[in-house]
Amino acid sequence: MRARTRIFVYYLCGVFAAAQLGKLAALAPLVSRDLHLGLAAMAALTSLLEISGALLGGAAGRHLPRLGLQRGLTTAMLCLALGSAGAALAQGLPMAALARLVESLGYLVTVVAAPVLIAMAAPAHAQAAAMTLWGTFVPVGMAVGAAAYAYAAGLSDWRWAQGLSVLAGLALTASLLGMQTHETRAAASAGPATRQRTGATLWALVAAFGAYVISEVGQLALMPSLLKEAGLSLSEAGSWTALAALANVPAGVIAARLMRHPALVGRVLVICLLLTGAIFPLVYRLGAPPLQLALMAIAVNLVSGVFASLVFALLPRVAGSPERLSLASGRLTQFGASGALIGPPLVGSVVEHWGWQTAGWTSLALSIVAAGLAWRAVAHGAAVNATAARATV
Repeated sequence: MRARTRIFVYYLCGVFAAAQLGKLAALAPLVSRDLHLGLAAMAALTSLLEISGALLGGAAGRHLPRLGLQRGLTTAMLCLALGSAGAALAQGLPMAALARLVESLGYLVTVVAAPVLIAMAAPAHAQAAAMTLWGTFVPVGMAVGAAAYAYAAGLSDWRWAQGLSVLAGLALTASLLGMQTHETRAAASAGPATRQRTGATLWALVAAFGAYVISEVGQLALMPSLLKEAGLSLSEAGSWTALAALANVPAGVIAARLMRHPALVGRVLVICLLLTGAIFPLVYRLGAPPLQLALMAIAVNLVSGVFASLVFALLPRVAGSPERLSLASGRLTQFGASGALIGPPLVGSVVEHWGWQTAGWTSLALSIVAAGLAWRAVAHGAAVNATAARATV
């Protein structure tokens, strides 16, 4: 099977997994009404999709190669389909939470295995571009999920709308089963390799990504409330939030072009985070015209999206070897999922106690921390490369 087809199928798996984030956001009012759940319970139910990644991301990156990445991704699609079927049958919070946990396991395995399979399938000259494409799977999936499930629920109800996930999960499972296994000998012997130290460069980079996700996801989660308080209707606020999330897609194109100039990448990582931090206080400046706030939010997602896409593109290089790529992907997943869990309640708590403007300054501080960690990753990576170059002379 051609590499492009394989990469496209793996990317669709990621989009489908991320669509489960947009799904519950779109169906939340209907689910809340039918299951008699409060706002806090619905928020917890939504965030459960990230819980497996936050707790088990590193372990998944270490052990998935032993089980088989392709086999794991196939199982993940079945978990997402099964979890959605369980959610459709839920009559209360316990069953809905259990179904969401099954989806969470599928989401975890997808976001660890799929980027590694993409990196393995892509030709060397196209690997960076393929990984920046992968970096867009969350905003694309959330947008597709929010639109598709809301439309399906409008035609029937939220329980039947879950059938979209069942059908999509089974279709992707069939596609993956029809593909020949594409795993290297490194994956088969991943046991000894994954016990190696990951290195300071990887740790600094994934920590920078985690700090970035806290402020980024917190901003997106609270953006509808901010814009509504600024004077927009709920539908208008939702539309601007979707546009802000989708700003990550052109950011991936920019990052792919930047990867053609390796000397610039390290500086761009840091500059993007610092520039994002400088914009955050403008995003939360309640009292400014709503359109200005929305445009600033789009700018934040465009600029910071370049950083995120570059992180995914750099992952194979920072991992150090194909054998360690799954471990690197697992670490990135764990820090990203932890940031997604921490972000909304942290930023929301800041707003509740100290106001919107303080949330802007808090996000600026997080961006500065992320920039410092990114600079540490760049500096350490450069030192390692220089040492390796001297060793080959």
